[in-house]
Amino acid sequence: MTMNTMPGKRSRADMQGAFEGMHASEDMYEKVMARASHRGRKRGGAPKIAVVATVALAAALAVGGTAYAVLGGDFFFRGWGDHGHGQVNTWTVDGDGVYSRTFGTVDEGELTDELKASVEYAGRAVEARGYTLLVESVLVDDLGCGAATFTLSNPDGIKINPAYGMPGDAVFDDTSDLRLLTTEFGDGTFASDYVVYDAEASTDTEMRGTIYFNSWQDAGSIASGVKWILAFNDEEAATDTFVPKKAAKSYELKASDGTRAMVSPIALVIDEKSVRDADEDIRADDYLSIRKASVTLKEGENLLIVDEEALVFNIFGSMKRQDEDGVCLQTVYRPTQLLKPEQIASINVSGNLYDAENESTAWQAEFLPTA
Repeated sequence: MTMNTMPGKRSRADMQGAFEGMHASEDMYEKVMARASHRGRKRGGAPKIAVVATVALAAALAVGGTAYAVLGGDFFFRGWGDHGHGQVNTWTVDGDGVYSRTFGTVDEGELTDELKASVEYAGRAVEARGYTLLVESVLVDDLGCGAATFTLSNPDGIKINPAYGMPGDAVFDDTSDLRLLTTEFGDGTFASDYVVYDAEASTDTEMRGTIYFNSWQDAGSIASGVKWILAFNDEEAATDTFVPKKAAKSYELKASDGTRAMVSPIALVIDEKSVRDADEDIRADDYLSIRKASVTLKEGENLLIVDEEALVFNIFGSMKRQDEDGVCLQTVYRPTQLLKPEQIASINVSGNLYDAENESTAWQAEFLPTA
């Protein structure tokens, strides 16, 4: 597998689909998106193929370790470190600016016992067409978001093309028979997900990485169980379902008008329904366009999550949750930096609200802890 931490120029077509459902301008969608998005609906179409997907296989692949100290490395360093691609990654899109994503850093001394205890060993594996996928450890939160470390191997090689997507994105080459590594829930819906590979820990025949995911509705889908899928051109193979028994705790913050935000160590969620409830004049369905979001810690440090004007996207994708009528309920971000909810002083978000005539007005909110 060719590794390259220096991104090449991305065309508009190459970038299509990166930030799954992120509410930016239509032009920004085309410029920033890096891979095809998925919708939260029942899966269908591709037939299942005969596979080996058993606990016995996972046990044979696992050589020891615990959930926290996963195979070959620590869970949090693997999930929220630099993935072997360097701390700051930049790329261009059709010459209209330099985009950037900064990976996180992890201080083991600041990881709480509660957070470390929330990590579970999944040990789910599947073999198909020469590929072996082992999903090692999993962390989910009570907001319907999660992350899982994995190892994907094939003695005949794994074809990742670093020219596609953003630096670190696990996008398979056009010549690969394997098209996607994706996530599905026990209730039959599939996830909004995002896969990053570890450059330094991967080889031509083995890819190690992390898959970040969240449900399109709420935490109920994750509670129904999670499985991971090798999607080929015409068929797919899935692991056995893993049902999490633990979840990292989220915290609520509120603005002065009652609008809400929720944050866990692995996710930031803006409650758009509360924004709509606070303003009767905004349009009925897709009414909020967030342009910038940042987190300020009590110690004074400011963590920039997204800034559309500055072309900064420090996230492993984002998406909008909608109800059955297409009304937006939440915007979900999966930050590259592991968050410390109990140390957050405020969350600042700004963007535009749209009325029934599609006229926009500037909007901003400062969310403060409720406890």
